Amino acid sequence: MKLKILTDALFICERLKEIDRSYFVLYNTDSQKFEVHSSEQRGSSYCFTVPFELLDCRTIDHALRTRVENKDKIIAELDKENEMMMKKVLKEEVNKLEEALS
Repeated sequence: MKLKILTDALFICERLKEIDRSYFVLYNTDSQKFEVHSSEQRGSSYCFTVPFELLDCRTIDHALRTRVENKDKIIAELDKENEMMMKKVLKEEVNKLEEALS
């Protein structure tokens, strides 16, 4: 079951509406997580699950960071992180091979 959250102690619901007037917050009782939805989104209103236990300023930061307008920046960040991870994994594999050959 999902419950619509109309207001909260830190006014996060209202502050989300300042970012996008179509945003609203639901609390998913099954997953015990908050979800941000958009009434103007086609198909499904779901935007994202709040990655924190509470609604606080991090929710606002997350909403701003994950806006579609920032998709190119997010993709570039993910590509950079993936490249760094691959380099680390390759370096570890080379070190294992060098140790095995010694």
